[in-house]
Parts: sequence; structure tokens; C-alpha cells
Amino acid sequence: MRKTGLIVLVLSLLFYSCNKGQEEMERDYLIRALESITFPDSVKWVVILPGLGCHGCIQEAEAFMGEYVDNKEILFILTKVESVKILEHKIEKKLSTYSNVIIDNNEDINIPTDNRVYPCVIHREGGKFKSHEFQSPENSAFEKLKSQITIPDKN
Repeated sequence: MRKTGLIVLVLSLLFYSCNKGQEEMERDYLIRALESITFPDSVKWVVILPGLGCHGCIQEAEAFMGEYVDNKEILFILTKVESVKILEHKIEKKLSTYSNVIIDNNEDINIPTDNRVYPCVIHREGGKFKSHEFQSPENSAFEKLKSQITIPDKN
């Protein structure tokens, strides 16, 4: 029994360290990837929306984008999008009219982990990367983001 507990403990620590390594790899990659982008001071959040991957998660991101694309605190980066026209039709917005939307036509953003199939929410503070998380079946990143963003006054 004691041996089983030790094995479980070792496996748990190994799993934890692998996940931590993955998060650090993602963080380092995202910091480097965002260095080439000039951000307006107003940008506190970056949403990376992949066109390919977890279908339900991408639908969540598209719905979020349709609702919040007017918010200048959020920069949207679209990567691996097969058709911008189809996306525009889905969200009922003409994306070329928004200065806070970047279309990564060269597919330069390619997160080096299995999480690349999920939309990514990056928090910036003081002009620097603070944290990131992915919208996935296990994580509601967009619900969390909705509770943290400033809603522009429509008056």
C-alpha cells in the first residue's frame, strides 16, 4: 500500500512538472511572438483565434469577437483562418474596418504545444505580458475575460 502511494506521488509530481514546463514554453513563445506587434496603450488583452482546432471553443471565440470587437482594450489576432469572409458573415462585422484586428495570413503564430487548437487569451499589464490561458472544454477563458474587461460607454 505504501509503495502504491509513493508511485502515485511520483507520477503526480512528474505530471505537474510536465504541465509547468508546457505553460512556461507557451509563455515564452507568446512573449516572443507578441514582441513584433506595436500595441496601442489601450490594449490590455490579446485574443488569438485559430481557425482550425476545437470547434466548440472556436465558436465561443467567434461569438466573443462579434460582441467585443469594438472594445479597444482587446486586440484580436486571427491565425489559420480559412476564410475571413465566412468569419465576417458569422459575426456580422467587416473586420477590415477594425484597427484592433490582425489577420495572420502567414500563420506566424503557431503555439508549440497541443493547446494551439484552442483560442488563447493573453492578459497584458503595464504594456507587458502578464498571463495567458486557453478557452477549452475544461476552461471558460472568455467568461473570465468578460468579467474583467471594461465595457465602453455607448453614450
